[in-house]
Amino acid sequence: MPELPEVEIIKNNLSDYLADKTFHSIEVFTNKLRYKIPHNFADSIKNQRVTNISRIAKYIIVGLENDYSLLIHLGMTGNFLINAQKMGHNDNKHVRLRFKMSDQSEIDYVDIRKFGFFKLINPQKAEIKKLKEKLGPDALSDEFDTKYLQESLKNRVTNIKSALLNQKIVGGIGNIYASEALFRAKIPPMMESRKVVKNKTKTGDLISSIKFILHDAIKVGGSTIRDHKNLKGESGYFQYKFNVYNRENMICNSQNCNAKIKKIVQTGRSTFYCEKCQKMRNR
Repeated sequence: MPELPEVEIIKNNLSDYLADKTFHSIEVFTNKLRYKIPHNFADSIKNQRVTNISRIAKYIIVGLENDYSLLIHLGMTGNFLINAQKMGHNDNKHVRLRFKMSDQSEIDYVDIRKFGFFKLINPQKAEIKKLKEKLGPDALSDEFDTKYLQESLKNRVTNIKSALLNQKIVGGIGNIYASEALFRAKIPPMMESRKVVKNKTKTGDLISSIKFILHDAIKVGGSTIRDHKNLKGESGYFQYKFNVYNRENMICNSQNCNAKIKKIVQTGRSTFYCEKCQKMRNR
């Protein structure tokens, strides 16, 4: 599933290609993604100019001239590509929607598993506000700081890795970047959340590590393990910088550490960590 860095990259790409352009026509090749696409979807955005594109956690919001917005979630395998046929890609059968713009460019929405969704949001219903209320602060926002995390986790016995994946606590962090950030902060993923945040310094280290990892991933195009590519079909490179994720039984990258990376399962998700660098300690 695309995580914050991948969604941020796609959002930035869409801004480059769609901002101030008008939807000329929309082809819908399947009427059902995670949710059924309304029969009037294409007509509702046709001839509408794109005024802005933003991101909330793992959601993309495309603002339209009529003050409506498209709320987009990429699901497990969703992505946007400059027209796949013109770019020579071989996954045309997975194109679910095609957006033709006023400058003759074409943007394909590609989704192998069809878990993504598009919703036309009516601003009068305050749906964006409701969405924000369901999510914790964005992981890259100023609001996500030491004080906030200590207050949020002080009574939680759930392990810290699972807490970071909880979008109600912090928006945007997924499995890859939670593992990498915990390694950088030298915090064992199985440690109780309340014990981690008792230590203000360690909590600050975790916040800093999360933001460093996310910014670093954005700089190099995100992580391409299966499906993520930018609009031009180019893969990201952060997977070559993984310290723990997908490195089970490989030697730790830390200097003077010869331990092997371990893999465990937490709440149904794979977690990777170094037993030596992320040693359990009493705090």
